[in-house]
Amino acid sequence: MDNPVTFSDITLLNTLATCANMTTDEVFKDFKIMANKKILKNHKYEIYYSESEKSWRTYLPDETKPNKRRPVKRKSKENLEKEIIRFYIEKQKAENRQNVTLEELYAEWLLYKRDYTSVKAKTIQEYVSEWNRFFKDTELVKMKIGEIKPITLIRFFREATKDRQFTHKRVSNARSVLNGIMSYAIEEEIISHNPVSDVNFKQFTYKPVELQSDNVFSRDDTHKLLNYLRCIIEPYSLAIQLSFYLFIRVGETKAIRWEDIDYNNRLVYLHRQATCERTLNDDLTFSSRKVKVVNQMKGNTSHGFRKQFLTDEALKILHKAKELNPNGIYVFEPNGEIMTTDSFNRRLKKYCKEAGVPYHSSHKIRFYNASTAFDGNNLTTLSYLMGHSETATTLHYLRNVNKRKNDRLAFQNLGISS
Repeated sequence: MDNPVTFSDITLLNTLATCANMTTDEVFKDFKIMANKKILKNHKYEIYYSESEKSWRTYLPDETKPNKRRPVKRKSKENLEKEIIRFYIEKQKAENRQNVTLEELYAEWLLYKRDYTSVKAKTIQEYVSEWNRFFKDTELVKMKIGEIKPITLIRFFREATKDRQFTHKRVSNARSVLNGIMSYAIEEEIISHNPVSDVNFKQFTYKPVELQSDNVFSRDDTHKLLNYLRCIIEPYSLAIQLSFYLFIRVGETKAIRWEDIDYNNRLVYLHRQATCERTLNDDLTFSSRKVKVVNQMKGNTSHGFRKQFLTDEALKILHKAKELNPNGIYVFEPNGEIMTTDSFNRRLKKYCKEAGVPYHSSHKIRFYNASTAFDGNNLTTLSYLMGHSETATTLHYLRNVNKRKNDRLAFQNLGISS
């Protein structure tokens, strides 16, 4: 079409509609009529009636035909005009899709993931975070999807990683976002091949990963922290203490109800978790944070549903919590509400500082518990208690909770004093 309907046309129509006090439906109805008239006006082939065929005829552009056009006919002029309008609208849509940029398709892909997949709100937040970190405001996102080749991506990631700013895992996360957008482009028939699959990411330089074996609470620091917390009777203190006596995730700790406690058999049943979610809005902003309790465990497998034995110390903590919150639904309800992971970690950081021990997040408490409980033979049992579906995951949690003592022991075994 030589003169397609423009945004100026839409703006003018909206202005006229406002002045005429028209409804939104009337605006769109009149706009459609105006757009259709413009399409027919710009149709370059004659619309005529054929007496011999008793039908209305015209031509439509077709690059596959010798004369670059194909005949079309309908019994009525109205139906022929409808076909002409439909053809040009579909043609314009196809052209628009071929011109879509990475930035434009990213926005569309996010809403697609929100509305048509089982991806969690937290995962979508992570997508946005990786996009902002790697791609936002770069030349790459202004490119048309069809123009992005493997060499384009190789040059982009080579530049992004040349100073070793990012770990391999961080770049892999960015790659996953890009791969998701390109897979969506294939599904939408914008491209036929995903260029990300042709890039060898081993060729780039990455930031060295910190040694994780010591990145955990030590035995000495844990005892020091727990001794300090015993005199502090408030929900966060008690929740932190209980976490050190159970193989439990922080989301599970927050969601424990009094009905989950079996005092007779000294058990707590774990079958729900509390999550914090921010939902993606249509304009790609996020809603305010909301705490949500779901009867679904992390990993979405049956392994998350389990029971834990309550030690004497764990029972003491629960009794103190009951005195604080005798009529609540959940065990830990500061200010009458379920605590968030952020508030849990802020309070944990505060208490670590006051106790004079290095701070590690709530997740590292699970590392400490797994490491101290592992005896070399109980991996399967430990994996069940942790709620893992695979023992390989549990092995990842094993750390050196004795810190540098193992170094000295190694020298002593060699007969060398340190």
